[in-house]
Amino acid sequence: MSAIELLKQQHREVDDLFQRLKASGGDERISLLGKVAEALTIHAALEEQFFYPFAREQGVDGLIDESFQDHAEVKQLISEILQVKQTDPRLGELCGRLERMVTEHVSHEETTLMPKVEAVANTGDLVSMRDDMQRAIDAWRNRELLRMAEHQESPPPTM
Repeated sequence: MSAIELLKQQHREVDDLFQRLKASGGDERISLLGKVAEALTIHAALEEQFFYPFAREQGVDGLIDESFQDHAEVKQLISEILQVKQTDPRLGELCGRLERMVTEHVSHEETTLMPKVEAVANTGDLVSMRDDMQRAIDAWRNRELLRMAEHQESPPPTM
């Protein structure tokens, strides 16, 4: 699997989360919103730290600034969604807007940016980048687990 295939796999996973989110409610909806936010945050970080710089190195530069702008807008919207109460009537509209933005971004990447990078990049470099991306994902998730564990209260002592 190459870095591009990994990114496309993440696109499919986020799409699946959006589909599940539409059919959810209550605590499940809150959980899925958290999963969407995490998946999009990790995905954006991978693209910004690995894929976009690589694309620039390959001479595929003109599309990158637009992609960074898309990410900034998505991050802002995720922040808004995570601050809105579950009962706020705007939540559904915000989630729909996020899904549309992500869908348009994914379409642009998969039909324009990724094919251009694949056409000029060395396959070995794309596989190596995937390995680097996977190590980053593992490190980020482990760091988040450690952060969560640090904030957990110890159970009260038993008498």
